[in-house]
Amino acid sequence: MKVLLVDDEIFTIRMLQTLIPWEQLGMTVIGYAQSGEEAYEKTVREHPDIIISDIKMPGMSGLEFLRKVHHYDETIKMILMSAYADFSYIKEGMKLGCSDYILKPMDENELEQVLGKVAAEIKGEQKRMEAVKKSARQLDRMQIYRYMCTGRGGRKFEQDGLWERLGIGEYFLFMIQTASDTIDEYNDSANIEMGQEGYITRILESLLQKKEIENLVFDYEEGIWTILIQDKYAGKREELAAELLEEIKKLTGIQVRIYFSGSGSKMEELPNLYDQVKDLSNYSFYVGEGEIFGYGYNCKQQDLETVRQLDEKRSGNGRSKNRMTQAVQKGIELIENRYRENLSLDEICGEIAVSKTYFCYLFKRETGMSFWNYLTSVRLRHAKELLETSELRSYEVALLVGYDNPSYFSKLFKKCEGISPNEYRRLVISEQNIVAEEPAKP
Repeated sequence: MKVLLVDDEIFTIRMLQTLIPWEQLGMTVIGYAQSGEEAYEKTVREHPDIIISDIKMPGMSGLEFLRKVHHYDETIKMILMSAYADFSYIKEGMKLGCSDYILKPMDENELEQVLGKVAAEIKGEQKRMEAVKKSARQLDRMQIYRYMCTGRGGRKFEQDGLWERLGIGEYFLFMIQTASDTIDEYNDSANIEMGQEGYITRILESLLQKKEIENLVFDYEEGIWTILIQDKYAGKREELAAELLEEIKKLTGIQVRIYFSGSGSKMEELPNLYDQVKDLSNYSFYVGEGEIFGYGYNCKQQDLETVRQLDEKRSGNGRSKNRMTQAVQKGIELIENRYRENLSLDEICGEIAVSKTYFCYLFKRETGMSFWNYLTSVRLRHAKELLETSELRSYEVALLVGYDNPSYFSKLFKKCEGISPNEYRRLVISEQNIVAEEPAKP
């Protein structure tokens, strides 16, 4: 923090410079002034965080200086120095917004305490301002995300001037999606996100920042990260995708797939580019194995249109018959019968005789959730039944429904149900007691 010293007596200034351990306090004296006029010029030029000023000086007084400084920037903290006979001036200074005062002759310990208190105020205000800015950025991000996904709210988007404010020029989209082969791998990836909220988001932002790539990361869907990237990487998207893929694997061990869209330059193109990466996700299920899929890289517009037509045809058939495909029905039966096991996609799809990618695609389309999310919901349903009907401890329930990590089970249960397993049991018992105590109806 920068400090400016103001006093018409040079002896007082020299004493302040030498007696106070500025470096230990995290402060630097950037200069001094011997009049209010000189001090104001240095304030405008140097913009100190803290000013220590005498009240009585020739020319512009300390109070006039305080008033002028706060008119210029009210965030600058002022500490006034005064002789005992100037107490009325101190009261006036407090009314004008000075942070504190020190009586002459000064006690360096008292001044250190005052400086510590003022420094804490500055840090608190900086944190509050950062929180406000962060909140504003989150609101901007949410607004962009909603428009990207739905195409709605474009007029408000333009009225707010959000696109111009962010300075977005040429851009494209990345979508990163977890790709777990077993329920244990899925649990491991989910555990990373629950244990270190936003960890993968921070990895992505950090890597892109190191490359000086302007970006916005949207992490509102479980297991999916969508990134708006300023298009300085035109022609090198597969290279960037490979780097992101490697970084995520190295730091988390999580398997992912990456999809990237074509280019856009206008706000109105954003929903269409988002549809492209979503279609690429569907395309990957049809073509099989692979980690990177890109529009214009290994997939053309014609390919996406073919997939979209196939999808619409299958979805239409499914709705008209009001039934699931046989593969999805068998998958659900396997989950219900073997939810305790560490099920793998290879094993399941081998029994059903369908490819892993296509099965996952069908399952999500027909049930509305991923295979692993569905398995998790079944496990938690059985866990709640055990909590309601037995006296088993939480860790025993975890093991019985397929979780060998009781800590993860508790965190997952709380995330999905809003309360811990033990709280759930107490709530159920409490409700049962209330029902038991109610008088029978005549």
